[in-house]
Amino acid sequence: MKNGKTIQELAMEIQRQQDAKRDFLIPANKISAFVHDKNVELGFPIKDNNDELFTGGLTNNGHVQLGSFCDIPKKYYDMMLPHPDLLSNNLNHWLSRSDSKRMVRSLDGKVRAVLSDKYRRLDNFDLAQNILPMLNDANVQIESCEITDSKLYIKAITHKVQAEVKKGDIVSAGIIISNSETGHGSLNVKPLVYRLVCSNGAIVDDYAMRKYHAGKATDMGQIEFSNETLRAEDKAFWLTVRDLVKYTLNETTFEKIVESMRESTERKIEQPDKAIELITKKYLLSESENRNVLTHLIQGGDLTSWGLGNAVTRMAQDVNSYDRSTELESIGFQIMQNNWN
Repeated sequence: MKNGKTIQELAMEIQRQQDAKRDFLIPANKISAFVHDKNVELGFPIKDNNDELFTGGLTNNGHVQLGSFCDIPKKYYDMMLPHPDLLSNNLNHWLSRSDSKRMVRSLDGKVRAVLSDKYRRLDNFDLAQNILPMLNDANVQIESCEITDSKLYIKAITHKVQAEVKKGDIVSAGIIISNSETGHGSLNVKPLVYRLVCSNGAIVDDYAMRKYHAGKATDMGQIEFSNETLRAEDKAFWLTVRDLVKYTLNETTFEKIVESMRESTERKIEQPDKAIELITKKYLLSESENRNVLTHLIQGGDLTSWGLGNAVTRMAQDVNSYDRSTELESIGFQIMQNNWN
């Protein structure tokens, strides 16, 4: 499993971001775009009387979501960046003609998300306050955690719930909790299986519990939401998420997953090169990922679906991106469930 931040480092960064973030609900036709030197800034009035303005540059995600809202294909958006007048005219033309509202999320003075007014804010600060005590009560160990531009991840395991997949190959029960504040998917609670022999983690999507960032549209005009308002709104929601954590760490859930892993040890791979070619195409592995899977498969010496899946989850430790590493841990489990001959 890829190393990330310590739980102390994660807590400090969550608190820092909570103090530095600002959220706005703004009519799109009151948002203006300013383009210069391949940079785009958004500006809009915070108060109805226009006596306070917000201006901020865009993150990469902000660019993508702004272009999508204005129905500008990403390739064309990127082509217009060196031509500020053209991009500015396009953006402001479509913004001014919209009758919808946007949830604009900013961090450190930059616009990190341009979302629907139906978007429900499920913030990492509240997740940490509600979920970390639950994980502590369950006596799990935080094995890895990270906060990227896209998501927050917490991966925890308990060695009190273990099973043997095959002789000498022991796995422990675990859980992964992920959340995005910027529109990159729902809050997810999934089982995670931790293989002791190599510290691999396999994420089980089949038993995933999701809570979507969707709510009711609001009729309010320009408004900046206070942290107090956001916490009160989501209190009941987080109680339901805590129940999902209990279910995910349930021994019955773990036993079902382990049984499917045992079955994977019986599915032999006759042609390893062909199998890797198949998973490369299906899961869009890069050339370096392809090579590393083959290396780890050979080193592991287990030519079964179980061995191939573990080669992928082991390779997940080698990639630079924590987001991609986590994605590969899910792919690894999917590979275990199939025959690759």
